[in-house]
Amino acid sequence: MKFFKRLPVKGKELIYIVVALIIGIVIGTIIINNNYNYNYLGTAADWASAIMSFIAIIIVFWQMRREAQNERAFYIENKRPHFSVERTTVIHRDERILYDEGYIDLKTLYEELHGNKSKYIVRLTNISDNIVQSLKIKIDYNGSGTNRYAFDGLFPKQSILLVTDDIIVGGLDPLEIWIKFKTTANEIGYFHFGADLNNNFTKYFFVKGQEPVSVYGNDLLLSKNNYLIRKIEKKFKKKPSYKNITIPKEEFEDLEEEIGEKKN
Repeated sequence: MKFFKRLPVKGKELIYIVVALIIGIVIGTIIINNNYNYNYLGTAADWASAIMSFIAIIIVFWQMRREAQNERAFYIENKRPHFSVERTTVIHRDERILYDEGYIDLKTLYEELHGNKSKYIVRLTNISDNIVQSLKIKIDYNGSGTNRYAFDGLFPKQSILLVTDDIIVGGLDPLEIWIKFKTTANEIGYFHFGADLNNNFTKYFFVKGQEPVSVYGNDLLLSKNNYLIRKIEKKFKKKPSYKNITIPKEEFEDLEEEIGEKKN
C-alpha cells in the first residue's frame, strides 16, 4: 500500500486501467460460459460484459481525476508563502530597497534611520521556504500617507525594505499593508497586515480555483467573483512603482564608516 501511494499519477492510472480490463474480462467470461443463446445482436452476456467494462472504465477515470486533483491541491497548498512585517531603523548590506517617486537619497535615509528611534521604514520578509513569483504592495502609514510597489521573485527568507515618500514617524499611527502575490503554483493570494498602538494582526485570502484546496486558521478561500475579493482587488488598480535598488558593498561600507564617525 505504501508503494502504491508513492507512485506518480500516471503509474496509478495504468494500474487502474489494467484492473478495470481484468474485471471486465472476468465478469464477461463468467456470464458467457453460462449463456449459450446467441443472436445477431449479441448475447445478454456480451451486453453485460460491455456494460460492466464501460462502468469500470468510468470509475477508473473518475478515480484518476480525483487523484490528480488531490495531488495538484497538495502541491498548491505547499507552495504558499508566509510573510512577516516589522518597522525598522536598520538597512542591512545587500538588502533590496523598494521606493516610490518621492524617496530621499540613500545617504540621507541611512543617516536619518540609524541611531534614530523615532523614524522608521518597513521590512517585509518571506519567512517561508517558497519563492513568491510576484508581489504588488500597498502601504498606508502616518494616518494619510500611501505608497505602492511591485516586485518579482522574492526568494525564501529574503527581505525587502519599503521606503515610503515620507519617513514613518513614531509608531503610534496605524500601519496597514496589503499584498497581492502569485505563487510558483500560479495561485493568487492576498496578505493583509495591520498594526496600531494596541495590537497587530495578519490574514491571508486565497482565490479558489478548480482544485479542492483548503486553508487553515482564520485564512479565507474565496471565489474570484466574491465581493470581498473584488473589493481587495480595487486596492491594486493604481500603478505601482517598480523601482528597486541594492546599496553596493563599497557604498555601504562608506556609509557605515561615515555614520560611525559622526556618532563618535
